[in-house]
Amino acid sequence: MRIGIFTNNYRPIVSGVTVSIDDFREGLEKLGHNVYIFTSKFGGYEDQNKNNFRYPSILIANKAKYPIPLPSRKAKDFFQDKKIELVHSQHPWGIGRYALRLARNLGVPIIFTNHTIYPLYIDYLPKILPRKIFVKLIEKSAMRYANSTDAVVAPTESTKEYLIAKGVKAPIYVVPSGVDKRVLDRAPAANLRKRFNIPSDHTLLLNLSRVGPEKNLPTILEAYKRVFEKFPKVSLVLAGGGIFLEKLKGMASDMGLSEKVFFTDLIQMEERGGYFREGDIFVHSSLSETQSLVIVDSLMVGVPVVAIEANGVRDVIKNGENGLLTKNSAESLAQGILKLLKDKKLRAKLARGASESAKKYTIETTSTTLEAVYKKVLEGN
Repeated sequence: MRIGIFTNNYRPIVSGVTVSIDDFREGLEKLGHNVYIFTSKFGGYEDQNKNNFRYPSILIANKAKYPIPLPSRKAKDFFQDKKIELVHSQHPWGIGRYALRLARNLGVPIIFTNHTIYPLYIDYLPKILPRKIFVKLIEKSAMRYANSTDAVVAPTESTKEYLIAKGVKAPIYVVPSGVDKRVLDRAPAANLRKRFNIPSDHTLLLNLSRVGPEKNLPTILEAYKRVFEKFPKVSLVLAGGGIFLEKLKGMASDMGLSEKVFFTDLIQMEERGGYFREGDIFVHSSLSETQSLVIVDSLMVGVPVVAIEANGVRDVIKNGENGLLTKNSAESLAQGILKLLKDKKLRAKLARGASESAKKYTIETTSTTLEAVYKKVLEGN
């Protein structure tokens, strides 16, 4: 197959969507398919891959620095030159719209992966309408787009349920995003203990994510403060940059945690394995995930997870098997962390469970599942 993946979000942007696209591309190419990526130009970034097409774009100063793609007649030429047979859109707007238009004009089937629970990302957009009205309009637009495609991919069952509840009638297939463990294994050591002078007898709690309001990170700070008061030999590293980083640092300072919580800026996708390998417990607070690749990364390296139960997360973490699920409160999250700190046997059991459960998220497994969806869609057109 000759597959065109259309995405607003790609290198050099560091995100779960970028990781998912790169890993699926590698997995599909190993299965013998040709994959072409259509995305936006990003000022100062030179794309070396000749199988990528970059739309011209402009960068609008807003909370998130994402380029806005502009139309391009050359996209159709590139599309036809590569003889693309199937379009896979990653977004309902921007380049996603161009994808739908090209697919329909050229008679090529199109599928759409829903990566987002839209109401939880409204804070990234200009406040032009009351929140409730804005959420309704955004969701309605996204679901209308989904229904305009030949099939929809949901990373988890809970995401599929969300889409059905919001009115998606197109066929929905559950295909988790996979992880290439070799990328994690070959990542350089992060040297977190040396970098931040963390004592060797401290348990290292780790969170790695984009630092945005939808990630619910203040809850981790509040939980850590409770944990530290009862179990002082614990350090917390919050890895990743974003629009909320300086505000989060200020919160840590106000809570008296400046010398106990350690922050990094953005880390590159190829580096993330070094961070996961050095964490003893991965702590997750986001309520906005459709799957959460960082949790899968943790499982891949055998690190147990303590996570607030939410859509997407509950599909990956099985409470008491590969991690612990808690309620959405600092106290509940702290109790989950303390439970693992006090019970080393339980932590070891969850670490084994993490490694075992990660097997179904290997890129080889998920790419084969996605390939089967592609074949179904092509056979139906």
